[in-house]
Amino acid sequence: MNHFIAEIGSYPFDKLRNLLSKVSPDKKNNSFINLSVGEPQKNSNPEVLRILNKNKKLFSQYPPMDSIFDLTSAYKDYLSQRFDIKVLSDENILNLGGTREGTFSVIQSLFNREMKSKKPYILMPNPFYQIYGGASLLAGGISKHINLNETNNFSLDLDSIKESTWKKCQILVLCSPSNPAGSVMSEKEILKVIKLSRKYGFYIVSDECYVDIYRNNPPKSLIEVSFKKYGNFKNILSLHSLSKRSNLPGFRSGMICGDKILIKNFKKYRSFHGVSIPIPIQMASCEAWRDEKFVIGNRDFYNENFYLANKILDYKQPEGAFYMWLETKNGENFSKKLYKEKNIVTLPGKYLAVSKNGKNPAENYVRIALVHNRKIVKEALEKISDIL
Repeated sequence: MNHFIAEIGSYPFDKLRNLLSKVSPDKKNNSFINLSVGEPQKNSNPEVLRILNKNKKLFSQYPPMDSIFDLTSAYKDYLSQRFDIKVLSDENILNLGGTREGTFSVIQSLFNREMKSKKPYILMPNPFYQIYGGASLLAGGISKHINLNETNNFSLDLDSIKESTWKKCQILVLCSPSNPAGSVMSEKEILKVIKLSRKYGFYIVSDECYVDIYRNNPPKSLIEVSFKKYGNFKNILSLHSLSKRSNLPGFRSGMICGDKILIKNFKKYRSFHGVSIPIPIQMASCEAWRDEKFVIGNRDFYNENFYLANKILDYKQPEGAFYMWLETKNGENFSKKLYKEKNIVTLPGKYLAVSKNGKNPAENYVRIALVHNRKIVKEALEKISDIL
């Protein structure tokens, strides 16, 4: 067996199940509400599903590794309209089985084990989407974490990273808007990261699955800023998905865009590990990438939920994504108490972070996914208010 498997910690939801396994919730007075999973509950566009059903016979065919022509065109239309990137070749784009598969596998394709003695590090924010850490370990890299703290609005403290660390970095993994804090990188911060990448020669993997879910100002993409400044995507790969944008997590449909040399290498890697998107899902995905009306409605849906959070809990809404990153006295204790007394499930923040110098930066936080309809969210927030 791969010896790295034993070194991977339990997945956050395994830890959550273990935490709550011995708790008996008050089901008599409370309906069950799960706020732990970032899974959209609002229905997706019915036209997308109609197209899927219309072409269901094509599930009998092996899907190509490349996207079909119309889906590639839809990717280009999206990137042009959303990020003003109008000059793209097919070599700059590849489809993905969602950003989870994409992030994990692209790290495998980028990390060079022969360089590990000189450049062993894969840098990432802390807290973070746990796939980043697992992917880094299985690639043979050493994870280095950059704490996100409320004092700097949960932005990356790039100045805290020593030059010696940058010199040993092969890959920097980013997520903006972030999971779980919802913080958004400014254009100035993105430019700083790109300049560091070009100076020290590391790759940037930018997880942008929440980039179309925001409150007011559209978040910038790494490829958008790089193209605007330099006219190219050197060292950069950005990943996008229909899971959050179009409420289609079951499609496992996404795409990666950026440096064509890195895309070429990644495409070769994926041709061996075998992930490709079924043709009916590709055909339906075309509609989803082009449907901005649905995405606007989706943002309104989440903005209404954050309005409730502000009204009921005096919670300051994040710039992006759909999570509350709620500070408590102790995240685990709060989640247990909320489940026991109110039958509501939330995710302790420490399960999304690692300890540095004996301290976990997310120890006192819980992640709350505001993905349900207004009625359910209002009920949940009022019960959370009772516990706080």
